[in-house]
This record gives sequence, C-alpha cells and structure tokens, in this order.
Amino acid sequence: MFFVVKNSLIIAFIGIIITTFLSLVIIFISGYFSKKIKNIIDIIVTLPLFIPPSVSGYFILSVFGVQGIIGKPFYDYFGIRFTFTVYGAIIAGIIVSLPIVYQSIRLAMSSIDKEYFEEAELLGANNYHFFMDIVFPMSKRGIIAGIVLGAGRILGEFGATLMVAGNIPNKTQTLPIAIYSAVENGEDKEAMFLVLIVLWISIVIMFVYNFLKKRGDERDV
Repeated sequence: MFFVVKNSLIIAFIGIIITTFLSLVIIFISGYFSKKIKNIIDIIVTLPLFIPPSVSGYFILSVFGVQGIIGKPFYDYFGIRFTFTVYGAIIAGIIVSLPIVYQSIRLAMSSIDKEYFEEAELLGANNYHFFMDIVFPMSKRGIIAGIVLGAGRILGEFGATLMVAGNIPNKTQTLPIAIYSAVENGEDKEAMFLVLIVLWISIVIMFVYNFLKKRGDERDV
C-alpha cells in the first residue's frame, strides 16, 4: 500500500519536472519558426489531449518498446528498458500531461504585452534577462497552474500507464492501477482505502490550484 502511494508521487514529481522543462523548450524553440510551423507544433503537442490514453500508450510502446525507434538502441547498447518499468510510467505521465502544461504556459506567456519586450530590447536585454525579468515574473501564475494541473493529470493516469508500464506490484503499480487491481480481485476494503487516498490528494491539488488562482486574481485587482 505504502509503495503504491510513494511510487505514484515519485512518478508525478519526476514527470512534471520533465514535462515543464519540455514545455518551456518547445515554446522557446517554436518562437523561431513561422506561424504555420507553430500551429503544427501546437497540434502535435496537444494531440494526446484528444485521443484515448490507450492510443497514446500504443504509440509510446511503438517508440519506446524494446523494438521501438528509441527503445531498441537504449535496450541493445545500455540495457535500459522503458516498457514494464517505472521509466515507462514516467514517460506515459509526461505524454498525457504535456498538452495541459504546455497550453497553460503558452497562454500565460502569449498574454504578456509586446511593449515590455520592445522596451527590454531597446535596453539591450539578452534572452536570459528576457525570461528572468519579464517572461517568468509575468507568467509564473500560468506556469504554476500548469504544473499543478499536470501533476494531477499524471497522478490520475491509468490507460497509457497500464499499457506501457503494466500492473506489476511493488514495481510499476500506481494508485489508479492499484484501485483497478483491487476491484478486479474483489478486495473492496483496499479499493475504498485507495480511493480515499486519491480523493484526498485530488482535494489538496485543487486547493493549491484555487489558492494560486485566487491570489493571482487579487493581485490583478
């Protein structure tokens, strides 16, 4: 029981760090492309939000499986296997949470008035100062909101994680998968206990999200 909770939190923690980093990198790189290319990038990144998790899981298996484009060289040369390991659960979490985090951060950054960038450019600010002095302070609410919602999405992920990481007790099992397994095995008390844990974590995440949103709204007044 303790392992399932710890494993889910570790996967969510590592997954959301990587997802946030990837979102920032994609947004930064897409700034150098034309509007048409940006739209294509948006579609690709946001696509997992509109397809079933099982489909996402299938594509992850195709890419990161032992015979996949990325998975095969890692397995052949380094002995690293992504499927049916905690790595697979982290990858699944990244894929399903990326659209939420990416869109939240992108919308927050796109709402910044261009006049700030023009004035900073006239003052000779470089890319580092652009981000640290303008972009991050003015969009940190959206970034934090994306992180909170993305972490919640990873914690609640079931379909893609089950396909990629499997349901291996004390190895890859997460809270949603453990609930499914307990119900399937007729262990109603354990399932109820796990459900209460998930509800408690969800309430904490929503409390944090609403607190940040309310605090941001008060500052805007």
